[in-house]
Amino acid sequence: MSKRRICALLLAAGLVAVTDSPAGVAQDPAPKKEAPVPDPKLPDPDAKEWKKQDSGLEIWDVKEGTGDAAVKGQTVTIHYTGWTLDGKIFDSSVQRGATATFPLPNLIKGWQEGIPGMKAGGVRRLKIPSDLAYGDRGSPPRIPAKATLVFEIELFRDPMKLPDLTAKEWKKQDNGVRIWDVKEGTGDPVAKGATVKIHYTGWTLNGKVFDSSRSDNGKPVEFALGSLIRGWQEYVPGMKVGGVRLMELPPEFAYGKQGAGADIPPDSTLVFEIEVFGAKGR
Repeated sequence: MSKRRICALLLAAGLVAVTDSPAGVAQDPAPKKEAPVPDPKLPDPDAKEWKKQDSGLEIWDVKEGTGDAAVKGQTVTIHYTGWTLDGKIFDSSVQRGATATFPLPNLIKGWQEGIPGMKAGGVRRLKIPSDLAYGDRGSPPRIPAKATLVFEIELFRDPMKLPDLTAKEWKKQDNGVRIWDVKEGTGDPVAKGATVKIHYTGWTLNGKVFDSSRSDNGKPVEFALGSLIRGWQEYVPGMKVGGVRLMELPPEFAYGKQGAGADIPPDSTLVFEIEVFGAKGR
């Protein structure tokens, strides 16, 4: 299902969206300016925490993740920042404000070796010698020849895989909705009726993805919450920028007895993963 279709479904009238939302909710007459993302600082290349591997790669595990470890050849979703040893950032998904998804076999050898073994939520630093990076040629103009590179990488749970519905992290609400805050964001909470910039994936309980913003061009999308299904209107508010939330929504918080086309049958409980990149309004 394309993003256009899920937009149409979420915006469809007569499902379970709240119908008394004020007009013009998508417009913010005095939008707040989003705070600039500070430049990440180069980790100390001489810190004692670095552990040298036989290949010459050095690894520093800043934070241990949970769950299954990433394996060689896997496609991973990450945040990353890369520095040259003089402290200059040559690339950063953090500065762009959007996670990145890569198949490991397409990446430099230092990533192919250094990311496997990480777990979701983990943060790892890699100090990569030039022979495991861009070698004698470098990658002009930002990466000189024979450059040793430093990366900080945060690994996210596979966003296309149905979350473990038996995990202890789920918190059941009185109305039957279940919430799992995978990652806490920062800044002001999203307000009700706001317009949000997000990535999302939606599953039926049999594990089928019926739509994902990550499966098209990989860019976050914007929605006015006041026009969406009840579960999103009630449970995206409270999230903060950078936060990742899982929601298990009973039918009355999703598409109810009517369902939504062939992919969402009547009376379907749905699971969503939502990552917030920005919010404005209300």
